[in-house]
Amino acid sequence: MRRNGWIKMGGVALAMAFCLFFGVTLAAQGTERVGGPLVRKEEPAKSRSYSAAPAGASTAAVPVKPKAPAKPAKPEPAAVPGGDTGINRVGNKAGDLLQIAAYHSIRFIVALFEAILR
Repeated sequence: MRRNGWIKMGGVALAMAFCLFFGVTLAAQGTERVGGPLVRKEEPAKSRSYSAAPAGASTAAVPVKPKAPAKPAKPEPAAVPGGDTGINRVGNKAGDLLQIAAYHSIRFIVALFEAILR
């Protein structure tokens, strides 16, 4: 009898982990679709070059400010030549429906565990 409880608890933990990771994946994909990729590529550090002071100039150190790197332009999404097709709209609506369903199912599981563990 006691072993059966541990198996149930393990199954519930696995289901909870699956829902959590699935929800995080859906959220990351939705965020990337709206705001672009989440991972930024780091540029290697550029070497700084300093020029020697001209002859006869004072020997006081003059601070040299490095130029700020230019921000890369955000790529514009490519327009579909034929416009927004019906298949694209259906696919987008299905994706939105799946995201909403995943969100509410996660909320349901959390509420269920809150009610059980209180």
